[in-house]
Amino acid sequence: MESGFFMLSKNRIKYINSLKINKFRKQNAEFIVEGTKLVKELLQSNFNTTGIYITHDWLEENGKLLYNSEFEVVDNKAMKLLSNLSSPPGILAIAGIPSIALSPDSLKDKLSIALDGINDPGNLGTIIRTADWFGIKNIFCSHDTVDAYHPKVIQATMGSIFRVEVIELDLNEFLGKAITSGINIYGALMNGNNIYESNLTDRSSILVIGSESHGIREYLLSSIQHSITVPAYMSDDRKTRAESLNASIAAALILAEFRRLKQ
Repeated sequence: MESGFFMLSKNRIKYINSLKINKFRKQNAEFIVEGTKLVKELLQSNFNTTGIYITHDWLEENGKLLYNSEFEVVDNKAMKLLSNLSSPPGILAIAGIPSIALSPDSLKDKLSIALDGINDPGNLGTIIRTADWFGIKNIFCSHDTVDAYHPKVIQATMGSIFRVEVIELDLNEFLGKAITSGINIYGALMNGNNIYESNLTDRSSILVIGSESHGIREYLLSSIQHSITVPAYMSDDRKTRAESLNASIAAALILAEFRRLKQ
């Protein structure tokens, strides 16, 4: 392994930094992966890797992880210019955004997730990680949901982004086609039926989750066939409670119940 530094051009630095912005990620179909665990997950996935940049210190400690992989060693100053983190981990990769197209028919016998207007990167990343835990392969996002390849989303997924397909589309149109294909549409709503008293099926089903600020929006409600909710704990000594659950926590609780009933 070579120990000298590779001098990144200003144009290359500018290009990599542009991938921190949604517009340029979509334009170039590439995104940033940062950190030892995430890059390791990337290299074990089917995603295309177009560049790996590491510091000499990282190479000395972790070089074996890049066996048979091409990489460029940059100095700490250059890595700091590239990194999206306050303390750069010493390794950053550029990966291609996969082109994914799925029809509702391909979702039969599966449980999938649809997200309406989730705009917090940490929430989306955690939902992707949670979906991976519960064996969910597909997540469908409204156009105004935060980009799944945002650097903060990637960090929050802890590598699950490489195992869960995330697709941005017209959610209203997609759910309509799903219903026509015989897919069950569940919606997480404040006034829904108690999930612990509902007959949930994880076969040929889509769970729709909205943001905690507005929930599932009005334009999608006509597509919801089964309204469900996670019941709040109430007692005589409690006069108030939280207005809603965090979207990622609600997703975890509901998915756990779907999978529990399958066993």
